[in-house]
Amino acid sequence: MAAPKRIPTTTLSTVLTRPTPRRLAHPQQQPGHQHRPRHLSSSPSHASPSKYYPPPSKTRPKPASLAEPSLPAISYLPPPSNDPHQRALPAPVPHATSLTQASTIFTSQPPRFLYSAARFLALPFNTHTPEVCLIGRSNVGKSTLINALAGADANTARKAHGLQARGAGLAITSRFAGSTKSVNAYGFGPPSKAQRLAALARAKEVKEAMGTPGSRGERRAARDKREAPPVYRLIMVDMPGYGLGSEAAWGKEIEKYLARREMLKGAVLLIDAVAGIKEADRMVLETLRDAEVRTAVVLTKVDKLSRESQAERAQSRVEEVCLSVWEELRRVERGSMTWMEGSEKGWQNEIWVTSAGDADSDGNGVGVVGARWAICQMAGLVEDARALKMAQARPAVQKIVSFDDIQRAAASMERISRMRPAGASF
Repeated sequence: MAAPKRIPTTTLSTVLTRPTPRRLAHPQQQPGHQHRPRHLSSSPSHASPSKYYPPPSKTRPKPASLAEPSLPAISYLPPPSNDPHQRALPAPVPHATSLTQASTIFTSQPPRFLYSAARFLALPFNTHTPEVCLIGRSNVGKSTLINALAGADANTARKAHGLQARGAGLAITSRFAGSTKSVNAYGFGPPSKAQRLAALARAKEVKEAMGTPGSRGERRAARDKREAPPVYRLIMVDMPGYGLGSEAAWGKEIEKYLARREMLKGAVLLIDAVAGIKEADRMVLETLRDAEVRTAVVLTKVDKLSRESQAERAQSRVEEVCLSVWEELRRVERGSMTWMEGSEKGWQNEIWVTSAGDADSDGNGVGVVGARWAICQMAGLVEDARALKMAQARPAVQKIVSFDDIQRAAASMERISRMRPAGASF
């Protein structure tokens, strides 16, 4: 079998200076794709699905080839420590087949708004479907990115509110900070065969536990573990923003979710490319470290940089923000013995660049294809076949730990034990 095609590495400046961006080819336009009917949410809605998810024939008269996408995945890797220039390095783009697989999960059918919960205890039980949460400061673009991941038209989705947005599976966006006041979940893609088989095995175990003689409390606990069969391949969780317009109670519920959610596969921290990393972002990184949550970083609103300055200066600003993020991630890492660079319960050194709400784009957004892939890879739905050759490896066995770091790690483990009481996972 022939090897899959590779997409050439593309720098940010070539995308910012491109006059007429086009979208990545829709999965329905790929050879051999079987059309699947789009099912709307059962929530009440007066909106037509085509209003938010127009057919490819109307939005993509000349679809871009997967071998040469006009809006490719854009990401950066940290430079070697002995590099005197210390500039962010463009990362190799994932294989075209892998990008298509990730985009199919998000766009094969319209998403569905699943639930909105103000408290962690109100979240529905989930043991089958992987979850990835979006976390970031208020008005950083979390809800906008949710809509862009689904392939919704950016201009139309921005005007959707209330039942219209919920019925179409859209996240409600606003120019004002603090519009997302609860934990909102969205389902993407049909479930896999493995998910269905695991759900059947789980249901059989619960049924046997309910029929086993025991105390009333044990039977009640078995009943509480009952759940409906999986309906989606992936669940994206939109968290309330922190900072301007936020509330202290939201932070406590977010900490509970990060520490106790059983199917949480990782968190995506969104950072404004214009504002850069702030003190609130540093505090959230420490929370992710204490909860041992796998973390990836995505820069948003890169289109604002291209409007305010030249492409070269915009790319320089992106690289500057990436360097500051890596510096902060390594500082936070020193407070833990497990949350380390590249580890399963650590942070990823590849930073992704996006512009999901760019009104000049055709709805796909700059770098959104790469964000889809990064989320699916974090959830274990796609594999990373790239050979990311780092000039300087940092093996854990050679790490020198100071006495102060050991004390901070002990305090971190104590915080984890307080956040994770026995039997509190959902």
